[in-house]
Order: sequence, then structure tokens, then C-alpha cells
Amino acid sequence: MIRFLKNVVAWFRIRTFRALRWVGARAIAGIAYGCFRLLTRRERHRPGRTKPRLFWGTIPMINMKYHSLAMRRLGYESTTVVDDIYAIHSRDDYDVLASDLVEKLPLVKLMPNFLRGQLEPYITFAWALKNFDIFTIYTTGRILRATPLRYHELQLLHKARKKVVLLPYGADVQVMSRFRHLPFKHALCMDYPDFTRQEAQTLRDMEYSVAHADHVISGVDWVDYMPRWDTLTSGHFAIDTEEWSAQPEPVDRDPERPIVVFHAPNHRELKGTRFLLAACEELRAEGEPIELRLVERVPNSEIHREMAKADIVADQFIIGWYALFAIEAMAMAKPVLCFLHPERVELYTMFSFAGECPLVNTHAFEIKDRLRELIHDASRRRELGLAGRRYVENHHSLEAVGELFNGIFRDVWAESASPA
Repeated sequence: MIRFLKNVVAWFRIRTFRALRWVGARAIAGIAYGCFRLLTRRERHRPGRTKPRLFWGTIPMINMKYHSLAMRRLGYESTTVVDDIYAIHSRDDYDVLASDLVEKLPLVKLMPNFLRGQLEPYITFAWALKNFDIFTIYTTGRILRATPLRYHELQLLHKARKKVVLLPYGADVQVMSRFRHLPFKHALCMDYPDFTRQEAQTLRDMEYSVAHADHVISGVDWVDYMPRWDTLTSGHFAIDTEEWSAQPEPVDRDPERPIVVFHAPNHRELKGTRFLLAACEELRAEGEPIELRLVERVPNSEIHREMAKADIVADQFIIGWYALFAIEAMAMAKPVLCFLHPERVELYTMFSFAGECPLVNTHAFEIKDRLRELIHDASRRRELGLAGRRYVENHHSLEAVGELFNGIFRDVWAESASPA
């Protein structure tokens, strides 16, 4: 009987705590909305400002760093804001950490961690509302996503006469039931089992963001899942070509040294690592001079060092398109093996710049043959490397991607300046 009463008391305590938490969250949301109304009466589009102030956030994708840098070089006031930092990146990669904004408020600093956590997104939102004009976001990177206002945020931004550009990065739009490339779907199930159980949430976030964004960008494999877009590109990925400088294979390379193949998978199934390992093992057994260097989950600085030593870079053989790793390798003038899905090759050749792409299109079952060809053709390795460097300079440099975003932001800003 005593145990039963204890269990009843414990149950009521838990329920009471949850109820107070629910009420507290909505009270905070109500106060935040009232502050929002006061702010929006004063914060309006200023005709005298020639360029919009840009917000990038809040998922800590390294591409934000380069996108923002590209826009600053074009004279924009551009700021990256994140709520976390991944281990492979550094604090210096981003401008503002949301928790830092909370730390600057003396009264909030004195509050319990629970209340500070509840207030952080609202404080970030109010600060961003005051300081920026165009919000470039990922579907899961909305500032208020963890609050009761999660599906009202973009409408609130529009009420404040702000503009929203939706920029996918991958997992924020990948809806499992819409996958058409089954090897990719299987690999995702193996490497990200938790993500594959979140389809309903991913779909709701994606469709909400697409419906309320002023401009939607798509590309890569994201076209399979997204209902619409305004800009289609082979990839919005950008890198600093000075940081990733060209280091082509020397003409007088020591012929006795084995060909070094570099591969850096964060998740082996998605990258098709098992097929690369088998191909390299078979080639070595046949006496081919090949050495595979594989690193996993290391900082980008180590990737940079290892890539510089490589003769060939192996990207991925499952996903069906290229991303930042292949771009970094091409920028360093390395020949790159990567699987490009035929449908996407057709799409991005017709409507983007993939027709110029010098990646060695390699299906998982073709790795051995493609590697053997490159092992014995030094001139082709060098030619592919130099072509890759030109491709990145033309399409993925800060200058090239900056011009892409500049066109988008100018159009979106012009709309906000037009009379309602």
C-alpha cells in the first residue's frame, strides 16, 4: 500500500512538473510574441539601405561560413548564427553562438538553466529580428523550431517585413518514402537508423518551410524530395580556393612510389567504402602499385593535409551526386572518383553547369576498372586534376557562389522594397 501511494505521489509530481513546464513555455511564448509586436512597429524596411543585412543559420554546416564570407566580399553585412558547433569544426568558423547572446543579458544569466534554455530561442529571434533583413535558413535551422511558435516563425518574419530564403543541406529535406535511388535509401537506413524513423517530422518541417519561404533553392539529390524550387543548381557549395590551393601531381613524380588513393568517409555505407576497400585489395593482389589511405571523423585540417599527399581521391559511390569533399579535392587539382546518378547528370547538364564537371563518374561495381585506368595514366590524372580546379573556380569559388546568391538576394530585396 505504501509503495502504491509513493507511486501515485511520484506520478502527480511528474504530471505537475510537465503541466507547469507546458504553461511556462506558452507564457514565455506569449511574452515573446508581445515583444515581437512592439519590435515590428519600429523595425521596418529602410529605403536608405542599399543592401540587406544577411542572417545564416542555425545548423552549424561549414558551408555557411563560406556563403557568408562570399557575401561579405561583395559588400554585404553577413552573419552566421548557430546553436551548436560540431566537433570537426571550430568556434572560429561561425560568427555568433546563440548561447553567447543569452550570456550578455545580466538578468537571464542569473536564471536556472531550464529557464535560460527556454528563453534562448526567443532572445535569439528578437536579436535577429532587429539586426537582419533576409534570413537564409535550413528547414531544421529555424530559430524557434524548439518552441510552441515553431510553425509560426516564418509568418512572424513576414509580418516584420523580413524575407526568407530556404537553403537545404541534405537531411533537412530527405524524406524516406520519396527516395527513388534504392542503394542510397539502404545506405541511409544502415548509417542513420534514427533519422529514418523521423519521416513525419522531416516532411512537416520541409513542407512548412517551402510553403512560407520567399525563395527556395534546390539541387543535388534534394530535387527528389522537395515539392518546388525557384533556383536550381548542381550545388550551392562554396569554398575558398586560396585556402584549398591547387597542388597537382608533379610531372617528375617518383615512378617507384605507389599511387595513393585518399578516402575520408564519415559513414561507410553512404560512401560505398566497402566497394572501394574490395577494389583496392584486388588491385594490390594483382600487383598494382596502389596504397589506400582512409581516415574517418577527423578535423578538416587533417583532411586538407592528407588530400594534399594523394594522387587520386575517392569520394562516394552510392549517393549519386557530389558535395563539399569532392569540391575540395578538385580545388586541390586531384582527380576524383564519384558516382553521379544518370538522371541528375541529365537534369544538371540541361539546367545547370554539370556538363562541365570533370569527376570520373564511377559506379560501385566500376571502382576497380576506373582505378586501374588512372594508375597507368599519369597524364590523364594531371589533366583531370587541372580541369577540376577550373571547374571549382568557375562554379564553386566564393566569387562564383557569391554571384549566385547576390542575384537571389537582390531580387528578394527588391520585392521587399516594393509597395505592398
